[in-house]
Amino acid sequence: MSADDGSFLVEALVSAAILIVAALGVMEALDRGQRLGGQQKLQAVAGNVAQAEQERIRGLSVSDQSNLHSVSTKTVGAVAYAIESKATWVDDDSGDESCTTAGSTADYMKLSTKVSWPQMETRKPVRLESLIAPGVKSFSEDQGSLAVHVSDRNGDPVSGLQLNLTGSETHSDPTNDAGCVLWGYLPAGSGYAVGFSREPDYVLTDGTRIANVPAAVIGGQTSNLALQYDRGGYINTRFVTKRTADGALIPTDPRVAHVTHGAVSSSFNVNAAGGTSNLLFPFTSAYTVHADSCAAAEVPVPPPPPDPEFPGAPSAVAAIVNPGATTTTSAVQLPALNIKVKSVPALGAGAFVANAIIRVTTPCGTVIRRTTTSSGAIDDPGFPYASSLKICVSDGIRQKTVTKANNNFNVTSVTY
Repeated sequence: MSADDGSFLVEALVSAAILIVAALGVMEALDRGQRLGGQQKLQAVAGNVAQAEQERIRGLSVSDQSNLHSVSTKTVGAVAYAIESKATWVDDDSGDESCTTAGSTADYMKLSTKVSWPQMETRKPVRLESLIAPGVKSFSEDQGSLAVHVSDRNGDPVSGLQLNLTGSETHSDPTNDAGCVLWGYLPAGSGYAVGFSREPDYVLTDGTRIANVPAAVIGGQTSNLALQYDRGGYINTRFVTKRTADGALIPTDPRVAHVTHGAVSSSFNVNAAGGTSNLLFPFTSAYTVHADSCAAAEVPVPPPPPDPEFPGAPSAVAAIVNPGATTTTSAVQLPALNIKVKSVPALGAGAFVANAIIRVTTPCGTVIRRTTTSSGAIDDPGFPYASSLKICVSDGIRQKTVTKANNNFNVTSVTY
């Protein structure tokens, strides 16, 4: 074979390779074109399905259209199309499902239909929207509407929160971008409830995680329900007291603590090392921290003016709770009762008793137990602030019950 023959063979092989690559490219382009054409056809059919669904709903009675939410499947040419339709009431003044003011009304319905199909690839579902204007006398006077608005700690809307209405009718809809759901023309009456929850730690203002809020519908009116809902947080705190007026602060165990914010109060268990509250709503203003579980144990704010017998209390401890966080407070000081127990005269008057049992009952009903040391005193003299504590002392032979105020932050000494 000559050199020219060899060169011709190489050129022929290269040309064949180029031809094969070109052919593969053409086949890929044809295949892609067929796929795109197939997807375009499926999308067109989905549009027809959406249109037919809207026409079907428009043929329903107004009472069946009201607050409608339907999910169904329609098979066309061996393809199963998923259909979701919703009819939401709209305020004519705002042009949206608005419920941020008491004047919101259910004027007409916005009908939204979404249709999807298997293997959509990069295609988006087909969506159609239209309006339904009910006749003037479509509803009776014993029907009304319910508008629910949900906002966070800052008053910003909570969107996408699924609200579940139970009662004479049941509905389930997510809040829109304004934090609203407007259910139109429900049977009037009480007995409705709006339920919702959101992970990981959303709470209402009272600390409730799973909401079930009562609601009522008034005939011929729109009833408005405004709620705050946000991620909760925690308060971690501890308590201290003094053995003597000029002594160092030492840990104390009041057994129970509570925090307050306006009408909101939440109690939780603590020990000498402190404790952490239940999940709390993150108000933008501070909670106040107290020992015990009720208002009777709360130090007055501002504290009483100092005087020789009842010196003023330390400043109240307050803390702001932030969403999803734990706030650690400064120590909360409690007034002290330095209780000592002496023996009965028959055993030697004036001798201090070890292992005597002291049982203190607070106005909140909390029972705090202390035991005396070899010196007849108690290691932990701290008790919740109170105008009257019930103190029961037992040395194994005798028992004595007295009442005593515990509002002197310079320490009160008591001997029994």
